[in-house]
Amino acid sequence: MVAGDLTENGRMLEAEAAADFLSTAQLPVIAVLGNHDLRTLRRVAFRRVLEHRGIEVLDGSATVVQASNGFRVGIAGATGSGGGFWLQEGPDAIRTRTFKRLAIRVSRECAALERALLALESDVRIATTHFAPTTSTLGREPLAKYWMLGNCELGVVLDRCLPDLVIHGHAHLGTLKGQTPGGVPVRNVALPVVKRVHLETLELAPAVPVRRASCEPAVRWS
Repeated sequence: MVAGDLTENGRMLEAEAAADFLSTAQLPVIAVLGNHDLRTLRRVAFRRVLEHRGIEVLDGSATVVQASNGFRVGIAGATGSGGGFWLQEGPDAIRTRTFKRLAIRVSRECAALERALLALESDVRIATTHFAPTTSTLGREPLAKYWMLGNCELGVVLDRCLPDLVIHGHAHLGTLKGQTPGGVPVRNVALPVVKRVHLETLELAPAVPVRRASCEPAVRWS
């Protein structure tokens, strides 16, 4: 799983290099795009470069990977957006500190992630975003940058849908482990993967299938 920023400036040559490298993995590769990737002026072609190498790019969508023993891992992904965290910046943070266009993007990305999680039918459900859904993984990031590192609306969606795990990137001065206000475990992989590959090993218990009407599984991750 790649939580965005496969490239530095969204150039096609960078995308091709990243795709060539990731395609050597003997595992399914699932990715979301990050803010650096979105600098590209050729977004459709950018995605095709990755997908032609077998890399599945999630953009408000979901996929299920089935292990050889039949265990199904469902992954829902969206880039997410900045916008701010109301607990730190007040309830009007998105309205007063960002452009209207950013507020619209927050709403769109959160709705897409929720739809993707609702669509999953698997033993374990993982959500992946580029932007942070919680301040608990922002670590040494300056408080003044919180509004551009993620937004609390992502956390609201995750606490409604209760996936087993959340993986995000973007916060390079953050900490690895955190959780949403509702207790969903979150991993910030932007810090440990700088210049090397990070392997995160977790023991996840199969979840009870989600009741679509409420988006609340009967079993929580522990």
